[in-house]
Amino acid sequence: MNHHYAPPQYFSPSSFYYPYPVSPIHSLSSSDPSPPGSKLRIENGWYVQPASGQTGLSTLGTVSSIEPSLHRSSRPPSPTPSPPSVSRHDTKTHHYWRGRLAPLPGFSSPSDMLKLNHAVEIKKDHTERPLPPPPGLSQNNDADIFVPQFLKDIQKRSQKFQPLAPIPIFPLSSYLHSFLPSSIIEKQTNLHPSTILSEIPPEKAATCQLLNADEYKQHWQSLLFWELDQLATDKQKIILWQVKVKVLDWAQGQFSVLVPGIRENYPRLDIGDVIHLREVLVDWKTGSGFAFEGRVIRLKKREGFIHFSCPTLKTHIETFIIQEPLFQADEEVPPVLNLSFITNARPSVVMDVAVSTLASALDPNGKRDVAHRWLFPEMDDLHLNLPVPSTPPNITGEVWVDNGLNAEQRFAASCISKYQSPVPFLISGPPGTGKTRTVVETVHQILHTQPEAHILLCAPSNSATDTLALRLGSSLKPGDMLRLNDQNRTFAEVPDSIRQFCYVESDSFAIPTWKMLMSYKVVVASCLDANILVDAACTNTVLCALEEHVVSSLHPHRKIKYQIVPHWTHLLIDEAAQGSEPELLVPISVVLPRHDLSAPNRTTSFDYHWLSTVPQLILCGDINQLGPIITSQQARTYELDVSLLERLFDRPLYAEHVEARHPRRLPLTGLPLHQNSVQSMFKPFVNLVKNYRSHPAILMPPSAMFYNDSLEPCASNGMISWTGLSNNKYPLMFLGCNTKDESVDERATWFNIGEIDRIVEVISSLMSEAAKSIPPLQADEIGVMAPWREQVWKIRERLRQTGLSRVDVGTVEDYQGREKRAVIISCVRSSARFLAEDGQKGIGLVFEKKRMNVAITRAKELLVIIGNGNLLKYDPYWKGFLQFALRNALYVGPELALEDDGDWISRLESKTAEAEEEVGLATIDPTGMRATMMLAGGVVREILRD
Repeated sequence: MNHHYAPPQYFSPSSFYYPYPVSPIHSLSSSDPSPPGSKLRIENGWYVQPASGQTGLSTLGTVSSIEPSLHRSSRPPSPTPSPPSVSRHDTKTHHYWRGRLAPLPGFSSPSDMLKLNHAVEIKKDHTERPLPPPPGLSQNNDADIFVPQFLKDIQKRSQKFQPLAPIPIFPLSSYLHSFLPSSIIEKQTNLHPSTILSEIPPEKAATCQLLNADEYKQHWQSLLFWELDQLATDKQKIILWQVKVKVLDWAQGQFSVLVPGIRENYPRLDIGDVIHLREVLVDWKTGSGFAFEGRVIRLKKREGFIHFSCPTLKTHIETFIIQEPLFQADEEVPPVLNLSFITNARPSVVMDVAVSTLASALDPNGKRDVAHRWLFPEMDDLHLNLPVPSTPPNITGEVWVDNGLNAEQRFAASCISKYQSPVPFLISGPPGTGKTRTVVETVHQILHTQPEAHILLCAPSNSATDTLALRLGSSLKPGDMLRLNDQNRTFAEVPDSIRQFCYVESDSFAIPTWKMLMSYKVVVASCLDANILVDAACTNTVLCALEEHVVSSLHPHRKIKYQIVPHWTHLLIDEAAQGSEPELLVPISVVLPRHDLSAPNRTTSFDYHWLSTVPQLILCGDINQLGPIITSQQARTYELDVSLLERLFDRPLYAEHVEARHPRRLPLTGLPLHQNSVQSMFKPFVNLVKNYRSHPAILMPPSAMFYNDSLEPCASNGMISWTGLSNNKYPLMFLGCNTKDESVDERATWFNIGEIDRIVEVISSLMSEAAKSIPPLQADEIGVMAPWREQVWKIRERLRQTGLSRVDVGTVEDYQGREKRAVIISCVRSSARFLAEDGQKGIGLVFEKKRMNVAITRAKELLVIIGNGNLLKYDPYWKGFLQFALRNALYVGPELALEDDGDWISRLESKTAEAEEEVGLATIDPTGMRATMMLAGGVVREILRD
């Protein structure tokens, strides 16, 4: 069924047609040409404003006001979902944020949000990145699109809209009253309210407070202010001009719309973001005065679509356009709309509360309590407070659930489960070294050695969190583990095999009863969703206050001081390098003990060591892979994009340890670690070094460039046979390609046809020889990576056309944490002109060492890189990679003017070269430069190691 507007017959100041079939009258807004008191009539099924002096054929009413309003006809409109009984507006938010942020749970947008005096002037600057133009608007690849002034005017005009119903508060306040006395609720809850929305951000020109214990709160609040401000500003600039939306679920008032930029996280949208849809009367070159509020319910980044709920748009269509509409899924609805986006401030508020909580726990007198030792650990924290055994005497022997762990992995699991450390335990896990495997086994060991332990297990993303639950789910029972989800998460996002570990009420995810929650041995949640426990008052601080309240009430005359043990005994955060420090503070605020329970000089009448009652903090990740996505350049300047894991590894306690992987490591000064038996068995970190993924040749560049030359190849892979290799001793190749890069959607995304041609050639060649590989190579064992979605899409399309649709194609972000037998990387960028813009947006593969590292470490048996070497060589890391390729005859392509300076020659490369020479298989080197470079590189490497 096709639905469309009948076009207006004419438009002039003296004769005005409203382009909908006869329905309730819509009065005209201030920009309409009808003065107050004028008449409307029906002509050929349309409302008509008679010309001056004309007599209306059928008088329907009088325009009494130029304010937008809605006059109902006798026919009742279609029903819409009833709003909750209480709809509050947040009156505490500073006017600076008004109209720029989505309402928080429990609140709705003010109905005058889009009034003329609140309209925002959208200014253009160098950071703006336009979205696709509407049909008929001119564009070219290097210029900004032309947007007619009338479309811009619609954005500035007053609009009438009905706010969405508030998102319910989760969990409800009744949850707290189910287990907490009112006195504790009044005292313990809302101790650290967020102030990020009640104040105006500090000037960006101002100097940010240094990151230290004294200015901890001020430092992070400034950065969170700037980041939220930049997110809101970026969203204001992004407008989809005169688009149509498609039906997703007509009965529920859900729609979908193409937003090409989300393929590259621009705009950066999240579930819960609010969108505003302003109606456009295209033929009249004006707006109707109607606006609609919608909420993002799902993101389909690969396809470039967002799904949103907007019941009032459905009502508008039923009321003004079609009496009894019947739309099918994927069918366009008639209205033409301008779409704009409103930022969801809730994550910033959650992080702001966590920052305030931790800052308040940092003793202003400098006492080394648990907050200091977790956030600013010093050497003396470990030297003067020796780790104490945590294993009960009746627990003996080792029981490994995963018998395939190596020495480093077992060391990590043993240290964490058997000792109470005063400082965070850090696990550095390069690609393919089994980080998550180590974390999962550590959980099992804690449960074995400490039967009363309660573990909070987190990761920054839902996908990484689901992976943890999946792996633990094979051994734990539903009564032992809870996968805690936000109530707005959809069931489709959760893997089937872990749904048995989720708690559901009324067809949505929920939190179990307090008694049930306390019984779980492991609770798994994303870092931000750990705030559910904060809002439910199920933190160590509040639970300790509850325990003390109960004991003192039962035994008011007890003389002996009761020993309180925190409920949450361990916090493990996997992929910790992918989250910002304020994000990781959210789960840390859950396990943070009460201040008086974490002091070394605390005394008790019971035989407890003070460390035995301090929760353990364990962070695991790779600081050389992709970290948090930060929008604000000012916030990046002050290192909001530096994770807590990376910052801690840079502190002397870890960086200067004799076994550190840090480049500035030095012998420790002061008390030696191995002075006694306890410390000889304990150190506060472990470096996973055994790589079980890649061929040694593939490990050579990343080991030297990113991991202090520490990786050890331990993979037991097959072998890919391919005659296309320039040096068949190394399953690695760089194919130089200097074809042009091109953009679509006004530089929102990029592609390179020449590189696509080479990719198809390489894959076709590989598959023609697939049977010679051991085992035979399958198409789905080949992965193709590109830094832009448009290149991904075009590669997929070409591969489908050649019968190779099973090849897996995705962005670098898609491949973090994944691996393939053969990997082909398309660098895309060939124009130096856009490198600065790439750097501002944090995209691409040039001058992005973490993204480069992820890309070159996904392959198991074959790595092929296609790119413009003469552009990439200006990046010091790509320069080192190209020098490696040239040294070992792995480069094929246009002449590459690049001298080898011997940088980043790895131990693996040197040993391989020595072995080749011993057996007479060395690569022919008529100039002798390769041998010279290998010798010089080895000498430099050993000097640096010493």
